[in-house]
Amino acid sequence: MADTKQKEKPAKPSWGQGLKEEFGKIIWPTKEAVAKQTFAVTVISIVVGLLIAMLDAVIQLGINGLISIGG
Repeated sequence: MADTKQKEKPAKPSWGQGLKEEFGKIIWPTKEAVAKQTFAVTVISIVVGLLIAMLDAVIQLGINGLISIGG
């Protein structure tokens, strides 16, 4: 018959221990890198917002022009 020996499994580390080990592997950015990236995201967001506002204004002028011609 089949061998019914049970193989012992290695003990699993606790969830907290695993979390602590994973946190040890993280490479945290420097304050300077975070500041540069924050500044870049802020500037790009403002520029994109302004471009969208300008595009919206141009489209609105075009639609109003078409409505005034047809009306």
